[in-house]
Amino acid sequence: MKRTIFRFTSASIYILIDFVVVSFSIMAAYKLYRVAGIGQSVFYQKIEIVPVSIIVAFVTVMILRSFGAYRQESSVLNAAEIRDVIKGITASFVLFAVILVFGKIDISRYVLFFSYILSMAALVIVKTVFYHSPALLSGNAFRKYHKRILIYGAGELGQTMYRELANSPKLNIVPVGFIDDNTKLSRQTLHQNGACNANSPPVLGGREDIKRLAGELRIDEVYVAMSNVAHSRLIDILDYLRREKIKFCFVPNLYKIIVHRMKMNQIGQIPLMQDEDDEMPNPYLYIKRYIDLILVLIAAILWLPLFLVISVAIKMDSEGPVFFMHDRVGKDGVIFKMYKFRSMFTDVEPYAINPLDQRDPRITGVGRFLRRMSLDELPQIINVLKGEMSLVGPRPEMPFIVVDYDEVHRERLKVLPGITGLWQLSGDRNKAIHENMDYDLYYIRNISFFLDMAILIETFIFAFRGI
Repeated sequence: MKRTIFRFTSASIYILIDFVVVSFSIMAAYKLYRVAGIGQSVFYQKIEIVPVSIIVAFVTVMILRSFGAYRQESSVLNAAEIRDVIKGITASFVLFAVILVFGKIDISRYVLFFSYILSMAALVIVKTVFYHSPALLSGNAFRKYHKRILIYGAGELGQTMYRELANSPKLNIVPVGFIDDNTKLSRQTLHQNGACNANSPPVLGGREDIKRLAGELRIDEVYVAMSNVAHSRLIDILDYLRREKIKFCFVPNLYKIIVHRMKMNQIGQIPLMQDEDDEMPNPYLYIKRYIDLILVLIAAILWLPLFLVISVAIKMDSEGPVFFMHDRVGKDGVIFKMYKFRSMFTDVEPYAINPLDQRDPRITGVGRFLRRMSLDELPQIINVLKGEMSLVGPRPEMPFIVVDYDEVHRERLKVLPGITGLWQLSGDRNKAIHENMDYDLYYIRNISFFLDMAILIETFIFAFRGI
């Protein structure tokens, strides 16, 4: 009951904050309009601006709600919620634009445009902050409001389960530790999760320790996540949890098939797996190329002075070319030359392991700045113009790694690689691309205009993290 009230209260706070953010964004847009002195500089009294801001914000929040922006479901890096926010904000301001035109209401179009841009940017920032806020509320004071679980299985699937939960703080599910029948893993910490910048919980013991741990650690549920487990063994584990009256849920053995190649339908009570290859192609893929070209041409014009400054700085800092070209694998396995600003010395082995630390001696002085600000990636707009890359997509991998791809990994090659994407926005970007397939697979299966816009906006807002 307490958790239900907590979730309802949290959801209400989300809506209230969005209402306040949109209201103040509209007021700030009018202030910007007045300061810029553009258009006819129509002056509105505060008594006019405030009520209009409140009404527009209320309608916008209702539209956001109808677009599913406040669903409790989890998605990779909260991408679905941010996508729905952008869709809802766009629909809302299109609606008000139509009302202004046909209602012949005397409100500056500049104010409407600034309100749209400021509202969208502010909400994306707020959603990103809120995405991480449940993780900040996992201390003792809020422990009773979180579901505390044990993950049964410390293998690949169990670790993937942990990463997904750690990347979904909105679910308020806290993995306390792993349980595994392999006693050699006891008390070991398996890996570090970059997205949350915190160590994963250790392996706390085996099956015989579950009952004791459930009492000592106030465990609410056990998540059984074991791949390739025999049916009889899984039944034995579930029967044991039932006998001990411990709540549980489990990942079916078909996990990899369902996630990577199939979708599940249902006929009556019978689950039916369907091959996704039979699905209709995504119509957005036909216009994605033209959107890339328009945005890249605009960016090239705006960034030309920056290109020149960076080029001069690189030449003055160290000997060698301005650009660094690297063989990468693109759509359908085609190899192409990917362009970057050179950030390392010329005597470095080009296919060595990428630097994971800014203090790496292979990086030049200017290179450290370029990498920290993600400016070394800018020349890839040349690859976009040539049709070898897209603005958003899976990160292109090196040929010697793609040679060892399995069937699942090769799904990354079905679309054009991108300059930015979900993996680049994640905390796991300091790990190998092929070890973090969840981000790319989610993107490929959910690719859309608004998802691309969500990723691009987040990239611009948080570029200084060194994506």
